[in-house]
Amino acid sequence: MNERIKKLRRSLDLTQQEFADRIGVKRNTIANYEIGRNEPIDSVLELIVREFGVSKQWLLDGTGEMFSPAPTNGLDLLAQEKALTHGEYILIEKFVNLKPETRQNILDYIQEVAAALSAGDVPADAPAIDCRESAESLHAELDRQLGIEKKEAAGGSEAS
Repeated sequence: MNERIKKLRRSLDLTQQEFADRIGVKRNTIANYEIGRNEPIDSVLELIVREFGVSKQWLLDGTGEMFSPAPTNGLDLLAQEKALTHGEYILIEKFVNLKPETRQNILDYIQEVAAALSAGDVPADAPAIDCRESAESLHAELDRQLGIEKKEAAGGSEAS
């Protein structure tokens, strides 16, 4: 696999650093893969496949074409065109798979926060916001909404 990683990187005309940056690892990690000192774990293989559009089968054993066929769904096409990271891909995928009402609630909340921040009407003596607490609160609300959706979906499938 080490030679195929090197061949892929060179075919993309990327340095080890550029290749590493695109998948979120260190340059020496790529160097160690290329010389055969280490092999990438499954999650890194998935990142390489998704980020560079390479065929997983080719990467694993050298069979088939180096690059996967062109994406067939809109999200994969967007990911390829915009060079989305794995995290960005998952964020968008999870968001678009929510119920429309839940997506709208999230957008309303973001707009509300943006409006409050741009208004600049925060009193000088206002307490600092604990971002961790705010993020945890938002995460809890999203989990609650998803739980409701799952219960509704389970109830709907039982009634069928």
